[in-house]
Amino acid sequence: MDFYRYCNQNIILFTIGAIANTLMLISLCHGIHKMEIPHITEAGTYCIVLSYKLLILSCTKINVVHYENLLKSMKEDFKYIFTNGKKYRERFFGLQLVTWKISLFSVIFTFSIPVGMIISAFGSLLYYLLTNESRNGNKRPLLFPFYIHGVDFGDTPIYEIAFTFSNICTLAYAYNYIFMIQTQIVWVRQITSKADIIIWNLQDLLRDIYPPINETQRAYFLNLIKHRMRDIVRQHQSMYSLMEDYSQVYKKLLLFEQKCCGPVVCLTAYCATEKLAEGELNVVLILLCVGTIVMHYIPSHLCTFLTIKVRSICDACWDTPFWNADKAIRPYIVLIMQRSLRPLPLRAAGFEDICIQTFSRKMTSAYSYFNMLRQANRK
Repeated sequence: MDFYRYCNQNIILFTIGAIANTLMLISLCHGIHKMEIPHITEAGTYCIVLSYKLLILSCTKINVVHYENLLKSMKEDFKYIFTNGKKYRERFFGLQLVTWKISLFSVIFTFSIPVGMIISAFGSLLYYLLTNESRNGNKRPLLFPFYIHGVDFGDTPIYEIAFTFSNICTLAYAYNYIFMIQTQIVWVRQITSKADIIIWNLQDLLRDIYPPINETQRAYFLNLIKHRMRDIVRQHQSMYSLMEDYSQVYKKLLLFEQKCCGPVVCLTAYCATEKLAEGELNVVLILLCVGTIVMHYIPSHLCTFLTIKVRSICDACWDTPFWNADKAIRPYIVLIMQRSLRPLPLRAAGFEDICIQTFSRKMTSAYSYFNMLRQANRK
């Protein structure tokens, strides 16, 4: 029953996104034909944003098995914390509480953007009706710049249908994006929680271990170290398996964001500035610009945090007093250190690393292109 409900939900969201994206492509072609730069930039922005929605839905549908692996991993971690790792329970649940707070903030912020866009659309329509601007030949405002040849979107009932559809599309996009960003936060935090468990185990690896004075103590200490090392290796392998699942789901999305968020920020800022110069405050484009910046910053920050946390396992290995241990565990420590220094599996040819530095460069480039567009339009 849940499977069919999920499929129906995915089909509905995909259909809404495909229809909206088709309308935006038609509007973009119209703007290119008329060579109206503000119209081209606005329609092009919505084309990129709606294409991202279709990509999110496709990745979610294709990679369901990886989401199931995330749930299994979470169950395994909670089982471990309540059994063998019960001494780490307080610290582990402290991390989970932080994850919950971050997820709550992301949901509230993400949902506030489409709500603000819809409120702005209703506010613009109310202002239009109160001032009765139809006498000046202006059309009633729409959330998206729809265009179809021979169709007047300002006439009744076409306007009402388009207005309702644009609001539904905005809410559907928000619903889809909230699921994606919240799951991403939980996923990265789950990987870093595993890294913390590994670090805690490494710190306790040689606790109460000292150079043996006879063969009996030597055998006892060696078995104890091997037992602890076995748990560390299992947790380390589980962490990398979960990281591979994360890469399979989010790699395409993150690389798409890296290439397209800069142009979206540039185009929305340009459209909002041009409309402001004409005496119109377009709150929708301003919200979209701010939301894009923040929503691109969150994954960049998460991947930077993930890289630092994974590499900190190497530091934890180095801080271990391995000279008190048997030589048998040293190769395992070296292997863990070498593997922890490898880059994240989120790389592809022609793309930069996903991190705060890349985010900064993309925003700098967006600002440069924004200035170039304004100067070109003035000429």
